[in-house]
Amino acid sequence: VERDKKSVNLASRGESVAVKIQSKTTENIMYGRHFDAEDKLYSKLSRRSIDLLKDNFRDDLAREDWLTVKKLKKVFDIM
Repeated sequence: VERDKKSVNLASRGESVAVKIQSKTTENIMYGRHFDAEDKLYSKLSRRSIDLLKDNFRDDLAREDWLTVKKLKKVFDIM
């Protein structure tokens, strides 16, 4: 993730950032060819990653972030 051509570890809602998308099956994933603004992009989420968020970043995530995790649990059918 980059902001102003500098690598960042965190981007918040409303910020403009660049994201590199890598795939094992496609050499280059291109905006406009493989996806566009109408597509939904998700970060990969698992039960383990949720548990790690709780254990290590509980206080760093805002209520809105936890609501997003809750919504993604439904998307990925995570109990």
